Amino acid sequence: MDASRADGTLIMLKAIHPVRSPDEIPVGKLLSSERFASPRNYCIPYLEVIDPPEGSEKAFVVLPLLVGIERAPFETIGEVVEFFRQIFEGLEFMHEHNIAHEDCKYNNIMADSQHLFDSPPHPFRTFTKRDFTGRPSIVASRTIKPVKYYIIDFDLSKEYPPGASRLEEPPWGRDKIVPEHLLPDAPPCDPFPVDVYCLGNCIRQHFLDGCKYAKAKKGFDFMRELIDDMTNSDPKKRPQMSEANSRLKIIIEGLSDWKLRSPIIEVDQRTKVTKFIGHWATQLIRKARRIPAIPKS
Repeated sequence: MDASRADGTLIMLKAIHPVRSPDEIPVGKLLSSERFASPRNYCIPYLEVIDPPEGSEKAFVVLPLLVGIERAPFETIGEVVEFFRQIFEGLEFMHEHNIAHEDCKYNNIMADSQHLFDSPPHPFRTFTKRDFTGRPSIVASRTIKPVKYYIIDFDLSKEYPPGASRLEEPPWGRDKIVPEHLLPDAPPCDPFPVDVYCLGNCIRQHFLDGCKYAKAKKGFDFMRELIDDMTNSDPKKRPQMSEANSRLKIIIEGLSDWKLRSPIIEVDQRTKVTKFIGHWATQLIRKARRIPAIPKS
């Protein structure tokens, strides 16, 4: 349910069943606490928690109103690289504090990107304006007006005290091809390598190889080796998120400005010459104005 605060800030109200999802509110409140205040924290903040009224099992969490990652399409490889950087850092931050997300799917990442539109998209009918007066138009680029991304939905997330067992009974989450979950009579497994797999699989499906819901994009082969390692069928051979993020930083440092300013083109997509020329004319102007190829929020 969407709503607005007294100051006009657009928000979402999420109903939570504390009995069914006992860790969701505690984990969300922990990640929103002063203890976790950090530029590396990309977890959606809990603005307020409304306890269940008498006779109800539902609590409500007040959240910022966010937008789907690609409701405003990425324009350049550099914009996608910044998305990778933020989400790798965000999941590393969670793991660093012994919190596993346990459902790292693509639509559990959202964007604070309302400023890219002439009017906020409706939270559920996203191709309509929030006030139903027409379609929202994209009026800005992420390169010019950077976007912050957030990891959302902590209904399966869990904090593991140092030294405590991290083994959980599979399966869990919406990624149905996690290797550990597909084993016959699958034994309990560690959710942290599963998080690494699921994040890698998100990138593999939406950028490298494509899937039922997304087409592969050209130009992302620089991620192939890292993503192959993150999605290794043997969880012991996957990098931890700290290593994956360190490797991503090295990869990013090796990308040329030309590469980062390259357009996002789907495999088998035909691009009109006029659109191609327009893209590079825009990029040359931005380069001349010293606007970074990787957006800096």
